[in-house]
Amino acid sequence: MSAGSTRTESQSAALNPRACKNQLSEECDSIREDFQLLVDDVGSSIQTYCTKRPLMAGLMIFAIGFYVGWKVKPW
Repeated sequence: MSAGSTRTESQSAALNPRACKNQLSEECDSIREDFQLLVDDVGSSIQTYCTKRPLMAGLMIFAIGFYVGWKVKPW
């Protein structure tokens, strides 16, 4: 019975734009929350690394800036 009711619900959702919008909104909210958690984790990891090794973090930032400046060649 559940397979038949699922098929009917998916068919009715395909015909009902409001139901599709609600389902898409829920999926987007879930993906946004997962992405926000990932960004927070990466940010806290970078902050922890920079706190533990400030010299290495400064040298990496300098090297990245030098490379980008060399590729852009502002002169």
